Amino acid sequence: MSAEPEQLPAVAARLTIATRDLGARTVGADEIITFPLGLAGFNQCRRYVLLAYPQPAPLLCLQSVDREEVAFVVTDPANVVADYQPRAINGAMIELEITDSQDLLVLVILTIPPGHPEQTTANLQGPLVINTRLRRGKQLILEDSRYSLKHRLSV
Repeated sequence: MSAEPEQLPAVAARLTIATRDLGARTVGADEIITFPLGLAGFNQCRRYVLLAYPQPAPLLCLQSVDREEVAFVVTDPANVVADYQPRAINGAMIELEITDSQDLLVLVILTIPPGHPEQTTANLQGPLVINTRLRRGKQLILEDSRYSLKHRLSV
């Protein structure tokens, strides 16, 4: 008989968060993405989770863990512009310690006017760059005239 305590498998902490659009959701602590500098205009919100919307679409909800009312509709920029490749992403990859492209996630924030989804725009000048392995991200502010702050989507 061993005097050593039995080793139990590690269990990720779960927490229930209130969301703006999707009701209460339970997420794992390991699903939280930290943006150390926050997002433009939301510097105080630094912890977010990515949630899927119920309808099948390439849209995700980037929900603040700390403030229920702060949530963004996001998508892969390839869904908006086929050749989206801002040069600044390379510098962000170094800063976020992304050494494998499989750990890179780039998203753009969409603005969907209430009642007018046909007027949806994407912010291509403020992409979110995320290290999916370390769960850390950064919003870039591009000075690249190829990309618009309010790029109109083709619906």
